[in-house]
Amino acid sequence: MDVFIVVLPWAYCLVAVLFLTMTLLEGWANHDGWTLARLAGAVACILWPLTVVVLLFHMFASAATLRQA
Repeated sequence: MDVFIVVLPWAYCLVAVLFLTMTLLEGWANHDGWTLARLAGAVACILWPLTVVVLLFHMFASAATLRQA
């Protein structure tokens, strides 16, 4: 489990940076400014993996509570 805790933040950052880079490159290739769609895409790139982290934390916390009971 220690490996999972160490790897998860790196995987989160890698995925977020990958999709954020793709969003930025797409706008650069199209010579677009910062439109609402591009800004929403950048925010989504940063926030969507966070929901996975929160879900995993909730699952582990629930499992620990059930084991104590």
